[in-house]
Amino acid sequence: MQANNKNYQTNLTPLIIALLVLAALLFLFAPFSPLVFTSAPSLKYLPYTTTGQIGDTIGGLMSPFINLSAVIVTGLAFYMQYRANKLQVDIFTDQIKQTERQFKQEQLYQEKQNRIQQFESQFFEMLRLHKANVDELTITSVVNGNPVSKRQAFVTMADEFKTFLSYIKFEHLPFIDEYKHAFEIFFWGFNSDYIDIDSLSHSWSRIIDGPNERDYAHPIDFREYKGYSSALGHYFRHLFLMVKFVAYSDVITDYNSQMKYLKILRAQLSNHEQILLFYNWLSEGYGGAWENEENHFFTKYKIIHNLWVGELFQHQYIVDAVNGLIDKYNRNPKETPLFEFQGNDGTLKMKSVGNRSLSNLF
Repeated sequence: MQANNKNYQTNLTPLIIALLVLAALLFLFAPFSPLVFTSAPSLKYLPYTTTGQIGDTIGGLMSPFINLSAVIVTGLAFYMQYRANKLQVDIFTDQIKQTERQFKQEQLYQEKQNRIQQFESQFFEMLRLHKANVDELTITSVVNGNPVSKRQAFVTMADEFKTFLSYIKFEHLPFIDEYKHAFEIFFWGFNSDYIDIDSLSHSWSRIIDGPNERDYAHPIDFREYKGYSSALGHYFRHLFLMVKFVAYSDVITDYNSQMKYLKILRAQLSNHEQILLFYNWLSEGYGGAWENEENHFFTKYKIIHNLWVGELFQHQYIVDAVNGLIDKYNRNPKETPLFEFQGNDGTLKMKSVGNRSLSNLF
């Protein structure tokens, strides 16, 4: 509107003022024109004595100036009327454009609000399904054969995987291979078609042949172990889908807004759920998509912020993985450290253990 203010001005322009002044001067000059033309020495040659009646002479001399003044004023009147009409049209046109712009802005705002509402509706529906998945979860402990349900199932699974890793801690395979095979059996079970036990090293004899009571205080026979893929597979897929839904949303694009929703999700994850999520990511070929070159769900969105490092299986390979996440996060840190155990010190790391003992990490 401000850009068009000059077009809406009704002030008289210098040209119009000059014409009005000229018309006024002509009109004022008209009564004096007979005297000027009859008394000027240079005009005495005109035959006024034969021009007819005096009134005709006066009228003939005054009329041109009055008429010219009237023509100027009339022309200006038409011009001012034209400008007034044009002004009304311009104002009306601008009001229509403003109304259209305002309508489009309101429409875009409403569309955005509708999309946000749809996003939130879908997010909270997915959150409801996540909670339902947890509430419906039931497993059978491989340690004692007892059924375990809901969140306690994650405690049991995390403890059993740590126990499983401890069973193979004296073998001769590199730990990274031991870890990979351990997670395969933990996830699929001992007799699953997805793994080939016979192809594994003979160093797995304690698992293949069963535990030796002389070696273990609490021997566990993993040969009947069925795995937790039925419990964890759907759980991990749905959780990954939720995080990806927020992280790659074209509706909620601001990082702080994304974190608002992901913090709600993270608040639903118990500490042992986050431990299993970390184990899942660390296992090759399973949960690697949680944190890689494309996705940064751990280091950018802090999905395992509440990771209990003291409850993790103690091995330098795991320590290095945790500290590697910290180093990656610190290249582009946010306001708070990556993990809760760091407190306010973003440089604090998980202490090295140097072996595979189950002593405290700190």
